[in-house]
Amino acid sequence: MKKVALVIDNSASLTAEEINKLNIAKLVPIGFVVNDEEYYEGKNMTYEQFYTFLRDKKTNVSTSQPSIEMVKDAWRDVLKEYDEIIYVLLSSGLSEACNTAINASHDEEFEGKVFVANNQRVSFTNKIQIYQAAFLIKEGKSAKEIKEYLEQTKTENGIYIAVDTLKYLKKGGRVTPAAAAIGTLLNIKPILQIHGGKLDAYAKVMSMRQARAKMLQATRKEIEERFPQEAKEGKIYVSIAHSVEDLADQVIEDWKNDVKGAFIDIPFFADAPLPLFIACHTGPNALATGYVVDRLGAIEYFNKK
Repeated sequence: MKKVALVIDNSASLTAEEINKLNIAKLVPIGFVVNDEEYYEGKNMTYEQFYTFLRDKKTNVSTSQPSIEMVKDAWRDVLKEYDEIIYVLLSSGLSEACNTAINASHDEEFEGKVFVANNQRVSFTNKIQIYQAAFLIKEGKSAKEIKEYLEQTKTENGIYIAVDTLKYLKKGGRVTPAAAAIGTLLNIKPILQIHGGKLDAYAKVMSMRQARAKMLQATRKEIEERFPQEAKEGKIYVSIAHSVEDLADQVIEDWKNDVKGAFIDIPFFADAPLPLFIACHTGPNALATGYVVDRLGAIEYFNKK
């Protein structure tokens, strides 16, 4: 049986404990460009530093995908100890990094050894697939088989994100300056959704309180319509994410309790900051919730370890 390694980027916001528990062989960091200087999340860019940069009107913050040579070097290093790699990374709908990696995996030195999962996920929905990949490695599956499973189940999730300000959506070109100005004047709070790997508009409300209620309603409706049987069988999990600057802020705990209270019949999976490249578009103080399907029992297995 071939020895399979799990390599990821940091689009799922795994903790150091999870990286160790899931036996992640390598993490390839996602880059940021701040005033023409490159930084990497979790390497030379802290959570606090990022939001300081983001709020500074004189500072230009943008995202950049890891260089393909950095990715290849990571693969080469891992293949010294492993026979195959399953690479789980950011949705191809949010970055070209996935398609670039897929093309690189067909280079002669990596063909048949590196398998890139185009699973179109991010944040806690990608986290569950990393759990599942780790579980399938434990079950003795090949990297090819794991890639196929992750891609076959890529749509079994949903995320809703409430944005506190239109400023950063305007900056990223997702709303026009005129629409942003009117929305700011009226204190409109957009709700975004991620389905199929893309960040799209879902609804607009007049307060974050209304946004919270709307997201809970949307998540409940989607679970009931798409996965009623999986919910009955305990194979659905709800989660939260956020771009709140202070990780000890009571807002995070309150949102977590809101979600748990609204879904007392569905287990809770993850509570994590939104990946910083998503926060570039949402800005500070965004709140997100959603669900994931876990048919394998991977969450239960690793949470018992």
